[in-house]
Amino acid sequence: MGRPARARSKGTRRPQAPGRKAEKQVRRPDRAERVIAFIECLIVPSGEGQGGPFKLREWQKRFIRAIYEPHKSTGREWRRIVRRAILSIARKNGKTALIAALVLVHLVGPEAIQNGEIYSAANDREQAAQVFKMARQIVEADPELSALVRVIPSTKTLACYSNGSFYRAISAEAGTKHGFNPSLVIFDELAQAKDRELYDVLDTSMGARAEPLFVTISTQSNDPEHILSKLIDDGLSAKDQTIVCHLYEVPEEQEDIFDPKCWKLANPALGDFRDLDDLKAIAAKAQRMPAEEPKFRNLYLNQRVAPVASLISRAEWMACKGKAEFEDGEEVYLALDMSGVVDLTSLMMGSAGDLTRIRPYFWKPADLLKEHSNRDFGSGNLRYVEWHDGGWLDVSPGRSIDPQVVAFKIAELCQRYKVLGLAYDRWRINDLLRELDRIGLQAFQEGEKGDGLRLIPWGQGYRDMAPAIDALEFAVIERKLEHPSSPVLNWNMANAVATMDPAGNRKIDKNKARFRIDGAVTLAMLCGLKSRDRKDERKPEYQMLILG
Repeated sequence: MGRPARARSKGTRRPQAPGRKAEKQVRRPDRAERVIAFIECLIVPSGEGQGGPFKLREWQKRFIRAIYEPHKSTGREWRRIVRRAILSIARKNGKTALIAALVLVHLVGPEAIQNGEIYSAANDREQAAQVFKMARQIVEADPELSALVRVIPSTKTLACYSNGSFYRAISAEAGTKHGFNPSLVIFDELAQAKDRELYDVLDTSMGARAEPLFVTISTQSNDPEHILSKLIDDGLSAKDQTIVCHLYEVPEEQEDIFDPKCWKLANPALGDFRDLDDLKAIAAKAQRMPAEEPKFRNLYLNQRVAPVASLISRAEWMACKGKAEFEDGEEVYLALDMSGVVDLTSLMMGSAGDLTRIRPYFWKPADLLKEHSNRDFGSGNLRYVEWHDGGWLDVSPGRSIDPQVVAFKIAELCQRYKVLGLAYDRWRINDLLRELDRIGLQAFQEGEKGDGLRLIPWGQGYRDMAPAIDALEFAVIERKLEHPSSPVLNWNMANAVATMDPAGNRKIDKNKARFRIDGAVTLAMLCGLKSRDRKDERKPEYQMLILG
């Protein structure tokens, strides 16, 4: 079947910490093989192979072995090491059947325990019903299982009275989940979760079990800051032996995404029970209709891309990651997008040389940091708090952005560097100008006579933003831009979506963006100002003005 592009199994021995006795670890292939053997005795209830036994493919067996083989000793017994497993594959690769099979493995199969609680979690009732339906059909297709398991359709429950265990399909819509004590949780399509509340409740309720297991089977999220994206990145880092992560994806740098030869990287069942002609039809539609391409990339190539085309692709953006360091006294440009309460306030600094090294600054109201985290990322998600703790996000005292805080930062940068100009969005700019005047920072509007900081108003319509977007795009594609991989700016860039007028001019559209884009706006303004100044430098009248 071929190995996945980025499939990795944790469970290998980590370096021993100084002064710590190494834990003895072994692999128990017999335990994994019992799971495989049990699943392959189940009867396929519908679709291809109906009435015959399940036949696990090698990529599915690898995932099962990665979970159930690694063990360590507690001094009294050997226990399974893996506590969390992630399988990320494209749509229609048999995940529902695999979830249902694993449910039965833990309900009545070789992994069944006394009084086990097994849950399959989904984002809505319809999705939850699909997993329950498949598990129920498997039970009812087998007389031996039917004699062991009672089906309770009203609560989407399967109960095994011989060991006191039960399985239940739940969704985020179905009231409180507190009070659970799960031995196994399988989260179906976590990428579609609007917030992480259900995930966190289930994850934090497993501590009382000796060998808890949380399995996530999902396509990738389009949001690099989504809980699933974080889990995948952490799993692939190989830092935690209790985590297994198998990721099947077509790399974003793949030159021709419509070449069927690359599709199997994200679709391990392609040409098997994943129909090739069906995928070809979906690809052909995406090729004819550019608006369909992001969906094709996300759902069928399992790429971490937005459902609408981002201004800059993640692969192109991350290719520009670097140190982005500055020297005191060097020439720089600034761009500013002020906010009041809702948005991020963003100040962008960029070097004036051929390579645009950038340093972003962001602010949020201090008193609303947690509230805005819950609003933008879902209940219980403290992403803004984490970014602030990590030094990527500053705060302004109170419940709104105080222009004085931003004015002091601009003054600090003007003292340390030679600022050639500051492009600004006109929103709340008068408040900032008063603060600049109050702290004694000289400034003048472009086109007027004056000393100090040159201020350039930058409209957000097609006239000013079209050349700015062109300049940003050129800098990224030609690798003339270097950024420090700020998680706030990375998130903003992933959210930025451009709209086009009939003449082909583009602007960044806040109405079409799913999340905040303020950093992307200021970066485009900065690149636009720098590009415009460089063009002006080549004009004879500009050179005469400088010489005069």
